[in-house]
Amino acid sequence: MIRKLVVPVVALAATLLVAPAASAATKVCAGGQLMGGATKVVEVSAGQKIDITVHNSDYRGMLVQIIEDVFDNGLWSGAIAPGKEHTVSHGVLGDPPVYHKIRFEVTSNLSNNYTYAIRSDRCY
Repeated sequence: MIRKLVVPVVALAATLLVAPAASAATKVCAGGQLMGGATKVVEVSAGQKIDITVHNSDYRGMLVQIIEDVFDNGLWSGAIAPGKEHTVSHGVLGDPPVYHKIRFEVTSNLSNNYTYAIRSDRCY
């Protein structure tokens, strides 16, 4: 009886070890600082789907708009609390590399304690 249970368990373990991961690893394609009270435009060639993360390292809240600049499509607008971050996903149909142009409009104070990162499964 034990032998009958061991064979399926070993087969299942081997299948899980060989199976590909559920999600592809993402790489940072672009990143840097955002200045308060300013607009920054970032152009990147990446895969079809990108994740845009904005982090607030300041002790005050941050007001920001994230806009896809090619079609002037607003992706997200809001406030980020001190020490927090917000991530927005954006996808485009097309064969990679896909051109993404993202505009960050920071309307809060003149601090430079804000950062962004644009991640994708492929960076070109």
